[in-house]
Amino acid sequence: MNFIDYYSESIAKSIRKYNANAGSEAVLKYALSLLINTTTAVIISLLISAFAGHFTACLVGIIAFVAIRSITGGLHLSSSLSCCIFSVFIFICVGFSTFTFNYYYLFIDLISILIYYRTAPNDIQNMSSLDPKFYPLLKGVAIMLVLSNLIFQSTVLTSAFFIQAILTTQPAYKLRDIIERRCT
Repeated sequence: MNFIDYYSESIAKSIRKYNANAGSEAVLKYALSLLINTTTAVIISLLISAFAGHFTACLVGIIAFVAIRSITGGLHLSSSLSCCIFSVFIFICVGFSTFTFNYYYLFIDLISILIYYRTAPNDIQNMSSLDPKFYPLLKGVAIMLVLSNLIFQSTVLTSAFFIQAILTTQPAYKLRDIIERRCT
């Protein structure tokens, strides 16, 4: 059991012990695991970026990535620790993508739009209570977010949107399955 699962289980048991009206232990553990996972990934990423002088870019990248991910869904890893490590890797890569915006980044934004048009939203059925009839609206919002980068012209936003777009594709799911099979 990794530290995220350990602490989320311990806190869930403690909550149930002192509040009988709280949700089930499994539900509490899951919610706490998400909270601890996300908080840990954000703090580690921001600390590393702050030491490297990329704090603001990393913060913008995290916000953009989380925003587009909440709309488009995408790949999930089987363990909370692997998810945390992968999230830190993504956040740092996005935060360090501070280059001059040029036509290459415009092309990457276009690729992201095409991917979202074909794949978004992906795998959000169990993560969202939104009625599936609104999924085309989510696709439109995702595309509008990427199009907003024509105004901002941010390589950080381009990186966040593109990485998340890749995580909504079938090749990303296949790669995850191969990696997780080899690690178990």
